[in-house]
Amino acid sequence: MCRVVAISNQKGGVGKTTTSIGIGTSLAKMGKKVLLVDLDPQGNCTKAFGIEKFNKSISNVLSQSSSIKRTIKKTIMPGCDIIPSDLSLAFLDSSKLNNPHPESILKNALSEIEYKYDYILIDCPPSLGSLNVNALVAANKVLIPVQCEFFALEGVTQILATISNIKEKYNPKIEILGFLISMYDPRNKLSIEISSEIRSQFKEAVFDTIIPRNISIPESQAKGIPTILFRPNSSGAVAYYQATREFIERDKIIYQK
Repeated sequence: MCRVVAISNQKGGVGKTTTSIGIGTSLAKMGKKVLLVDLDPQGNCTKAFGIEKFNKSISNVLSQSSSIKRTIKKTIMPGCDIIPSDLSLAFLDSSKLNNPHPESILKNALSEIEYKYDYILIDCPPSLGSLNVNALVAANKVLIPVQCEFFALEGVTQILATISNIKEKYNPKIEILGFLISMYDPRNKLSIEISSEIRSQFKEAVFDTIIPRNISIPESQAKGIPTILFRPNSSGAVAYYQATREFIERDKIIYQK
């Protein structure tokens, strides 16, 4: 059974795209069939795979101008496909879509291709608008990256309120898979304090694995090569692989409830 996981946090710069790529490519390395959905108009997830030319994108899926099957592209990582995104997504106004339930367009589209994949990961934009609503309506689970920086918990509070609203109105089965601490620097006192505060508030919902700051991650993205292929033994790649093991175990526990 395919799992659809939204990687979401309304704050920008918390590691949503990096986490989508790190978890997605690690799942593929473990033999899973993975689809990444780039739902951010910046298209950073798409660019991080070195994909620059494509005829169809997630905008075509949401505007219903193309079949979702025609938007899927293979990536450099075997077993990991992607639906690309670009700036055209920023100009997509859900209120003008010819659909009585615009919040469910992505969910309905994904239902056509779920049978092909073990996991579908949605890289959400840094906002609480219609794109995030579509992602959360489509998802079974939500993974929330939290950066070790000031105001981190403020962003978490907002995304939790959004998830609660989506659960009440559209998707009663959605669950939080967990909180993943990212951009951790053990030499930085603030990193230690924020990490401790996150664990104090959310306890067992926080991943044991912590994603460190690691230069290999931005370097690999600049070259259009996933870190797990670019520098597989780097601390960033190793941490995401370990987080992915935990991701799978947490998913099993929630699914069995």
